[in-house]
Amino acid sequence: MFARRIGSVSFSTRVLGWAGVALIALAATDGAARAQAAPDAAQAAPKVPVLDRAQVDALLATPDKVAFIDVRRADEIAALGSLPVFLNIQITELDRFLSYIPRDRQVVTISNHAGRAGKAASLLKAAGFNVVGAIGVEDYAAHGGALYGRKFVTPAIPGVVAADTRVEVVREGFDGTEGPIALADGSLLFTENRADRIVKIGANGAPSVYLEKTGGANALALDAKGELLAVQTAPSAIAILQPKARALAAGKPLNRPNDFALARTGDIYFSDPGANAAQAAGAAPAKPAFYWLDKRSKLHLVADDIRRPNGVALSPDEKTVYVANTAGESLVAFTVKPDGSLTDRRDFAKLAGFKQEANGPSSGADGLVVDEAGRVYVASNAGIEIFSPEGQPLGVIALPKKPQNLAFASKDRSKLYAVGRGSVYRIATLTHGVDRPGK
Repeated sequence: MFARRIGSVSFSTRVLGWAGVALIALAATDGAARAQAAPDAAQAAPKVPVLDRAQVDALLATPDKVAFIDVRRADEIAALGSLPVFLNIQITELDRFLSYIPRDRQVVTISNHAGRAGKAASLLKAAGFNVVGAIGVEDYAAHGGALYGRKFVTPAIPGVVAADTRVEVVREGFDGTEGPIALADGSLLFTENRADRIVKIGANGAPSVYLEKTGGANALALDAKGELLAVQTAPSAIAILQPKARALAAGKPLNRPNDFALARTGDIYFSDPGANAAQAAGAAPAKPAFYWLDKRSKLHLVADDIRRPNGVALSPDEKTVYVANTAGESLVAFTVKPDGSLTDRRDFAKLAGFKQEANGPSSGADGLVVDEAGRVYVASNAGIEIFSPEGQPLGVIALPKKPQNLAFASKDRSKLYAVGRGSVYRIATLTHGVDRPGK
């Protein structure tokens, strides 16, 4: 980190993992009062266009050609987030430091709703800069855009997390993130599924490629012998990847398996939402299903009326199987019989992330994990929803992006990892994951 102070403004350079090198200037608090006099609600429309999400995303794809200038206070950025910026300085100080803005790049200004950004853009345009537009980050985020730099902390959830525990960003920019599992050395494996590889995050947070050409692995598990198992999508199968690759179940009736849970007995429970990218045009939609693959590799259909079965997890005593229903309001549970078969289907817990969307109802329920006390953690639209062993809601941990799957890792399994949308997050907890092979 390099920093120097000029007047009341501190300029810094840092490497932003998502968008390369950025120059950040943190405005001093003595400009805060003046900035308050220029709220986002501008009295007149800006003289430059307000950019929509598609336009912003196109500019973010060319970081060497654009300079983003955020004219908000540091506390606003911490509360709401921003984009990978070149310069952060309040509008009242902007005219003093025009010489620090490159004239060989397109310039985009940022504020909460493009009010201050519009004013700053007009000032810069009048000064001869190539200003292409203004951005309101709250509007960008409301349309699905991803923001960076916002500080996320947990609420107090007794036995789970202390108040104000920081959600750490381990790494971003992966081409898909799914299927995390813990290794005995404290590291984490997950599938970078669109890149068809498995990535390892070391105990120190450093990533490395663990395995290439995984057959479209989506979810992972370890058995008692140390074999690495995967749900594969290209082609569809439940398979052992290491040490010697072989399929345990493949071909029809599988369509596109998604997630699974591996019991100590060798029984496997897995979801198959039905959709498959390779499905022929005009073919009837594949029906979703939830399966039990017994220890003799015989396949049993458990349910075909869960609208979109997704994440799967076993309770610590392995007497209950939990299934996420992405299109449903409730987490589903089954009782495991002594022979491994399932019975007593029931709605286990109502999900706070459930809402009506343009394509129909969705809770966003995705990956699941349990802790040693039997609490159930669900990646959903709301973040990480946590339930007691009886299905009572205990709290929700919000994340920068919607999570897709969860795992406890570290040497004592006390760190809760969440992966999703190309990112990996880590949270220090007051509890521990279940100490067992499997998932």
